[in-house]
Amino acid sequence: MDEEKMEELVKLDIKVENDIDNDESSTDKDTLDESGDADWNERETWGGRFEFLLSLVGFTVGLGNLWRFPYFCYRNGGGIAIIPFFLFLLICGGPLYYIEVCLGQFSGKSPITVWNICPLFKGIGLVMVTTSLIYVWYFGTAFGWVFYFLFMSFYPTLPWSTCDNAWNTENCIDSTTNITAKLQNVSLGTQLKSSGTEFWERNVLGLSSGIAELGSIQLHLVGCTFLGWLLVFLCLAKGVKSLGKVVYVTATLPYVLLLILLVRGVTLDGAWIGLQLYVIPDFSKLANGKMWIESAIQCFYSLGPAWGGLITMASFNKFNHNALRDTVIACCADAFTAFLGGIVVFSVLGFLSKETGTSLDKLPFSGAGLAFIAYPEALSRLPAPNLWSVLFFTTLVLVGIDTQFGIFETGANALIDLNYKKFSKYRLWISASLASGLFLLGLPFTTTGGYYIFMLIDWYVAMFGIVFTALLECVVVAWIYGADRFSDDIEMMTGSRPSQILRLIWCFCIPTFIGGILLTTLSTYSNSTIGYDYPVYAIVIGNIIAFGPCSLIFIIAIVQLIKAKGTFYQRF
Repeated sequence: MDEEKMEELVKLDIKVENDIDNDESSTDKDTLDESGDADWNERETWGGRFEFLLSLVGFTVGLGNLWRFPYFCYRNGGGIAIIPFFLFLLICGGPLYYIEVCLGQFSGKSPITVWNICPLFKGIGLVMVTTSLIYVWYFGTAFGWVFYFLFMSFYPTLPWSTCDNAWNTENCIDSTTNITAKLQNVSLGTQLKSSGTEFWERNVLGLSSGIAELGSIQLHLVGCTFLGWLLVFLCLAKGVKSLGKVVYVTATLPYVLLLILLVRGVTLDGAWIGLQLYVIPDFSKLANGKMWIESAIQCFYSLGPAWGGLITMASFNKFNHNALRDTVIACCADAFTAFLGGIVVFSVLGFLSKETGTSLDKLPFSGAGLAFIAYPEALSRLPAPNLWSVLFFTTLVLVGIDTQFGIFETGANALIDLNYKKFSKYRLWISASLASGLFLLGLPFTTTGGYYIFMLIDWYVAMFGIVFTALLECVVVAWIYGADRFSDDIEMMTGSRPSQILRLIWCFCIPTFIGGILLTTLSTYSNSTIGYDYPVYAIVIGNIIAFGPCSLIFIIAIVQLIKAKGTFYQRF
């Protein structure tokens, strides 16, 4: 190993033994901590050759593939939006994904400590971990909702399919309601609500009038949310040793369930109404610039870079693991699942459109409305509705929990890696404490006003910080650390050097791509819109959530400059 290479490795605080060969099982990576002790010999690694790949697929394929992607296609003219989405995935999303996987694998460190490659921007890792913890904090409530729907699916009659329940009002309508007669018996201007909408608002959420009226805690949501956190803890109690076994089920079973739902969906009466919008492209829509911008944004959020999860999971790889192969498979799985999810959703919504006599554009087709109102209503109209409801919500649980695994492990490992020798033996207690703390902090989401808090955070959490972090991440790796130096590291690690085209993409295409998303986000920046006007103090809190974490980058940079010695230029 030459002296220049040794200097590079010392700068990265990584020590690699000289006898690295092509056999993964014989390769270890040793990392020096700040005191100079090589404590990373003991760092755990994935047990089987497929465990990392399945964890990667599980982390990347999330709930957004089943509700955000179909809604993105619908809003932009149907299936034609798939073309720019796949194009951005190929030339920008995939290469950025590969950067993070290689960063984690080469360094064997968590998102906080990996940024020793550029001490001025150590704050990048802190933003990743902070944003990840905010995400798992509020999104754990969504698992409470999904579990509650899953349990309700075992009732003899699906409770969201009728207006005969205690929570229903006189304005409720279901599949048996005569709409004309109903309108004659209500006051002029009265808004009728479906049985599914009333179940969601009045039973699941117990929705209050606004965020100022938090109201009481909903015990059924507390119980279901606790169950979700307990499941996450049990699966991650021993870190990658337990996670690596769980993902064999959680990352593969959703595809079986999705295929079952797909077969049932495309055979429904009226399915073609939805599918023709999805599978027959209108090429004239390619001239729509707004669609290209939204395709770039959807690609970015679909793959999930800059959250720290990819770096965390890759840090448990053996040193010369084939990172490129797994990156390609994970990106293809994300694209395939998004396309498959679109077929499932559009076919069922086509059936619902014909069944109710409502055009597709009038259905409650967006985010939570799709998952918890439109789709459950459609399932309730199928033969054997309980069976299909159980399959659908089981799929949501499995698809969503893999993402929770990756992001939760990002927070837990960030704490452990602060002093790996000392803290790794307490992994069980650290995971238990973190899960318990996040559950308790999430109790406000289970109140009658908790939905307003949830939607406020969901709107702001990734609006700016994640995109800005990804831009800095790419600049640091490609320009400050250097694309050529990074390519040298990858060649040492895998035996194969990234192509010149890939390096050009890292240096120019990805920064342009993310910069465009960032400018679009800022130019179209608006306050949360969920059919409810948030008070000023809530909007202020939302903006703190959106921009606050990014301030950590500048704070850490200033601290690093102050601590360094020499003139300002030398310190910089």
